[in-house]
Amino acid sequence: MKKKEENQESHFNEYAYDWWNKSGHYKLLHKLNPIRSEYILSKCSLSGKNILDIGCGGGLLCEELCKKGANVTGIDSSKKSISIARQHAKEQSLDIEYKNESIFDLASTMSFDYVVCFEMIEHINDPNMLIKKIDEITKKDSKLFLSTINRNLKSFLLAKIVAEYILNYVPKGTHQYSKFITPYEVTSLLESHNFKIKNIDGLDFNPLDESFSLSKNTDINYFLYAQKYT
Repeated sequence: MKKKEENQESHFNEYAYDWWNKSGHYKLLHKLNPIRSEYILSKCSLSGKNILDIGCGGGLLCEELCKKGANVTGIDSSKKSISIARQHAKEQSLDIEYKNESIFDLASTMSFDYVVCFEMIEHINDPNMLIKKIDEITKKDSKLFLSTINRNLKSFLLAKIVAEYILNYVPKGTHQYSKFITPYEVTSLLESHNFKIKNIDGLDFNPLDESFSLSKNTDINYFLYAQKYT
């Protein structure tokens, strides 16, 4: 299990140099980033809030949240990605705290108002441990924003085979189908760790202009918003 996670870290280290290249390996994340920040802003105000971005990569979302007035901490186990994120934030004169460590190593004494976990849970061997950790570092009424990939034949064909091996939208090996997770499974995990689902939206992708939009279709990608109640 640990070996697989180390392989995933090596994978993201390999392409870390490309985080801020809008036409590179992560070009679709650049196109998706406005949707991600708008989804959060549609649910709450960010001003003065302490936010943790889990699996922050090169800091694309962290910078947007910081610009909206949040106190942002980004965490990622990829040393190269964090180095890129720190340098880019410095160049933009943005005050963001970046941590090069696994979320599981983050001190449980830390407490965040909001936690963002976008495109991350599908890279974790034990999703239950991830949600448990999020429970530990949040307080009552804290908000969680999560996005991931559903698990079914359609998502396997489009999010894995087509995206990685036919259209080369993301680097080969980015995803493992066995780690895709259904909305029902995520909901059950969250409810077992003191979170209540407030909203679930699907995400549509238009390959003609490579654009994203929120929808009711959760067959492939989906966003959810939850709130901690104890």
